[in-house]
Amino acid sequence: MHTPITTFSDANIAENLLLADPSLRDGYFDRSVIYMVDHSIDQGSLGLILNKPTPRTVGDLISSEQFKKLAHLPIHMGGPVDNDQMFFANFECIEPNQLSCEFRLSAERATELIGKPNAHIRAFVGHSAWTVGQLEEEFERHAWFLRNAPARLTLESNNEIIWQELLQDLSPFHHIISLTPKDPFLN
Repeated sequence: MHTPITTFSDANIAENLLLADPSLRDGYFDRSVIYMVDHSIDQGSLGLILNKPTPRTVGDLISSEQFKKLAHLPIHMGGPVDNDQMFFANFECIEPNQLSCEFRLSAERATELIGKPNAHIRAFVGHSAWTVGQLEEEFERHAWFLRNAPARLTLESNNEIIWQELLQDLSPFHHIISLTPKDPFLN
């Protein structure tokens, strides 16, 4: 069983995951798993929602022969900020429970990296951002759980169940909560 990280500092937020508390029910962050690209107590936080694919692929938006290698990539909704812009990110496994992310790659750079060992290219529209102190306040209200980023689950899991799988590790209570349908009244 995984113990969630319970303190905030620059060192332990970046390159970790935020899991939305089951009570957080809004359009963007409901059951979200967010990879934290950056966090600074002085400048705020930036992350990418990993488990919200759109029905579109890169090939739907870019038809250039130059970027044919990227055409099959699903486009993920990274968050509500700048959601009119598409960009790429490369996730690399540093250790089994740690990822790094090269953020806002150009299509040219993503094309260079795709297919290389240990490179996991994802396409995003938008990103998630918090102003100075905002994420800390949300953490104090228990809107998020902070935990390490297990590479196998984060990069290879089905988008629909990654939140559930990661939440199950927190405690027996969270395991039960993770199995609850989005709308239990529809059962």
